[in-house]
Amino acid sequence: MQLTKSLSVTETEIPLYLLPQAIARQIRKKGDAVYRISVKRTHWHYYNISVRTKAIKRELSPVTVALLALLPDTDAGSARKERREQRRCAP
Repeated sequence: MQLTKSLSVTETEIPLYLLPQAIARQIRKKGDAVYRISVKRTHWHYYNISVRTKAIKRELSPVTVALLALLPDTDAGSARKERREQRRCAP
């Protein structure tokens, strides 16, 4: 049996003034590509929100990349110095 991640998360009885924070919290919690956000008024100034996501396509999914730091080449510095001396430039 394979467990799959739920595609939809619902939060109930959110007051109007907390709606933006609740939506942002749900998007951060899901982490996938957001497909649909539904906001439904229940009573007075309270709302239910539902955030539905889709799985990100393999081509578009983030990939970790290793960065290699290049060490300074000491020969290049000395060659530069020699060229300066040949042109008689001030250091």
